[in-house]
Amino acid sequence: MSPGSVVVTGGGSGIGKACALRLAGYGPVVVLDQDGGAATATLAEIEAVGGKGTSYAVDVTDDEAVAAAVGAAANTLGPPRVLLNCAGMGVRKNLLDTTVEEWRRVVDVNLTGYFILLRHVVPRMKDAGGGSIVQIASIAGHIGYGYPSYTAAKGGVLSMTRQLAGELAPFGIRINSISPGVVRTGINRDTLSQDAIRDATIGNIPVGRLGEPEDIAAVVAFLAGPESGFVTGADLVVDGGMISRIHWGRVSEEFANFHARR
Repeated sequence: MSPGSVVVTGGGSGIGKACALRLAGYGPVVVLDQDGGAATATLAEIEAVGGKGTSYAVDVTDDEAVAAAVGAAANTLGPPRVLLNCAGMGVRKNLLDTTVEEWRRVVDVNLTGYFILLRHVVPRMKDAGGGSIVQIASIAGHIGYGYPSYTAAKGGVLSMTRQLAGELAPFGIRINSISPGVVRTGINRDTLSQDAIRDATIGNIPVGRLGEPEDIAAVVAFLAGPESGFVTGADLVVDGGMISRIHWGRVSEEFANFHARR
């Protein structure tokens, strides 16, 4: 793959920031985040270790702002060869407590925002001869873990990624997704600050710990790079085994060893 830039949305914090730092070795990084100061801070860390890039304060649901940022970055840093769609947010409310405005905002950021980035990045990536796209989904899209607006949006990311794999392959573009489990980021800071919730969460993760942004960044780097050249339309679950088993609560040990005791 010829040289080009790396576009990262949500790059000011959490998973997006960890990925921006990890992907700096793939080319100059275009850090996009609604919080311009956070995006600039990530860029400063990239430059501190010898990387290059630029940053923009962009709401991924703003079609015109995304078009302007992607165009300006391509003109100065080269065409995008890697795109990480990562910007996200959530509203922790059940169906009947969620307002229409809240639903629309969650779906707009987590799904429509991805679509908008794809519309502006894919033509440039195609003209440059191809590239790799990675989209952050969630285990919520697999098992309904969470709340309906977020679960629906992340399920949409999974389906969109699968559908686009065949559509983009003739252009030399691969597209895959990653479904993180519970990762220690700002979106989870409020719930994980509660001892009971944090302990119960860790208790339901077979490897015995929460995920870190760097855990996700390592898998993103694999999917973005040449080692995954035959992988497209796939989703990699990175959750410490959280959705690999049914959680039986207080009877889990008895259930798992039922025959051993008889």
